[in-house]
Amino acid sequence: MLLTKWLLGLLFCGIGVLIFVLLNSLAQRLLPRLHSYTTVVLQRLPPRLRRQIDKAAEHAGAAGETAFFVMEQSAMLIALVLSVLLPLPTWVGWGVGGLIVLNVVQRRAKRRLLVRRFEKQWPNCLDMLAMLMRSGLSFAAALHALAQLPSASVAIRQLRQLQQQLHAGVSMEAAFSAMKARLPSPAFTSFAAAVLQARLSGSALTNTLMLQAEQARSEQQLAAEKFAQEVGVKLLLPLVTCFFPVTFLIILGPIFIGYFQS
Repeated sequence: MLLTKWLLGLLFCGIGVLIFVLLNSLAQRLLPRLHSYTTVVLQRLPPRLRRQIDKAAEHAGAAGETAFFVMEQSAMLIALVLSVLLPLPTWVGWGVGGLIVLNVVQRRAKRRLLVRRFEKQWPNCLDMLAMLMRSGLSFAAALHALAQLPSASVAIRQLRQLQQQLHAGVSMEAAFSAMKARLPSPAFTSFAAAVLQARLSGSALTNTLMLQAEQARSEQQLAAEKFAQEVGVKLLLPLVTCFFPVTFLIILGPIFIGYFQS
């Protein structure tokens, strides 16, 4: 009975994934119009409410994509309410639940991937920032010059957004807090603390940035070595569950067959 319930649950989750794929295909056609309408609605909201929505989108890893974030959350909320209120079959509720879980897992995986790419590219950004400051530029001027680089790097894009917020009049503390909400990375947290400390005390920042770049590279090297050491342990599970039983069956199978036949 329990196995049957698990199988039904997996079936309904699969149906939810299928519904997600179909809705995604349909959304590709309606997306431009819905995006334009959502953007207009967001522009008419009170500034305080708009800032709260932008902040929620940043925490969800959708910074700069507030309209898409609102559309996504609204669609999930409508689907959840309809599945609860309407007398729909049970599999519809399972499908909606699977869709919501899939969306949450996908967004978290996307955010983790964004943080990993940022941390991989961050030491080079620190080196370039330190080089610009060593050439005589201030921190604000060096950040502006670095943000103008035509690069698709995640770290450069995040610094570009940080520079745009500072240029718009946002305080440095608020801009750093917003970026830490988008990217919960210890490397950037250390960078923000060093910049704010240098701003308050007037100490030199160039050497600190270079030391942070070297430390970030050392941490990446240690993480790579740790991952390489764990590969052998992770391979034990497929070896024990898949390869060893088949090997024993191939070797011992004919022996047992000959024994029982004789």
